Amino acid sequence: MELDELKTTWTALEQQLKKNETLNKQILLEMLRGKSNKSLNKLRNHDFTSIIIWLLFIPFGIWLYTNHVLMHYISVKILAIVLVMNSAVGIIWGYDKLKYLMKIDFSKNVKDNMFGVNKYDVMIKQEKVVGYCVLMPMVYFLISYCYYEFNADISSWTFLIVCMIVGVVLTFWSYKKIYDPNIQSIKKSLDELKELVEEA
Repeated sequence: MELDELKTTWTALEQQLKKNETLNKQILLEMLRGKSNKSLNKLRNHDFTSIIIWLLFIPFGIWLYTNHVLMHYISVKILAIVLVMNSAVGIIWGYDKLKYLMKIDFSKNVKDNMFGVNKYDVMIKQEKVVGYCVLMPMVYFLISYCYYEFNADISSWTFLIVCMIVGVVLTFWSYKKIYDPNIQSIKKSLDELKELVEEA
């Protein structure tokens, strides 16, 4: 009799432990999804803001090109064309990045999400190379050439150099503090989600 009671108690305890384990896994899954969604939203918002900024550069570039005072300077015309072209490319590139981010859904297949995040990570690495090695040097050179044509004084050159340094720092900061940590956070959460799903 006592043995039967002991078996019943043990079975009940075992079932309760399984329920607790399932509940704990469910709670952990929700926590990981919540953390990943927070990182994902930061990336989406940042990319959406970048597209808006690129959009604003287009009318600015057109204004530069058609400005009656500045239109006599060849450097300004070149800068205006480059700004409009880069803005158009930036908008397309930003939309392409957002497209991958919008497909990510942490309640769905982990493998598909990992593919999307990895693809996005590759695009960000490509963006860094193009931005630091091509885009920024080209734009900075053209702006400097404009200043040279304007015969700008030393204070204007000083202001330009400070703005350029701030531009480099802000660009570096956006990758270091927004893109890189949030991408890594999502990747880590997806790895943990994959393990939990496989264990279930």
